[in-house]
Amino acid sequence: MAGTARKKGKPRRKAGRFLQARTDGLRLVNRLAFAILILMGCTAVALLAVPQVHELRRLEQEHAQSLARERETLARKDRRMRELTALRSDPEYLELVARDRLDLFEEGETPVRVIRTGN
Repeated sequence: MAGTARKKGKPRRKAGRFLQARTDGLRLVNRLAFAILILMGCTAVALLAVPQVHELRRLEQEHAQSLARERETLARKDRRMRELTALRSDPEYLELVARDRLDLFEEGETPVRVIRTGN
C-alpha cells in the first residue's frame, strides 16, 4: 500500500458507531430529564389544586346548609300562609285559636291545660 501508513496497535473504530452510542446515551438522558420535568409539573399542579379542592368542598357544604335552611324557611312560610288563610276564611278555627290564646271558655266547659316537661 503505497502512501498510506497505518499504525499498529489499536484497530480503528468506525466513527459512526461511536457517535451512535454517544447519541443513544444522550437520548436516554434527555428522556429521563423530560420525564422528571413532566413529573415535577404534575406534582406542582396537584399541590396547587389541593387548597382549591378544600375550598370547593367547604363551599359545597355551605351551599347544602343554605339549601336546608331555605327548605325549612319555605316550609315555615307555607305553614304560616295556611294558618293565615284558615284564620281569614274559617270562623270556627279563628274562635278556637282566640279561645286558646286568651284562655277563654264557655259556660259549662271545663278547661284542661296540658303542661309539658322538658324531658
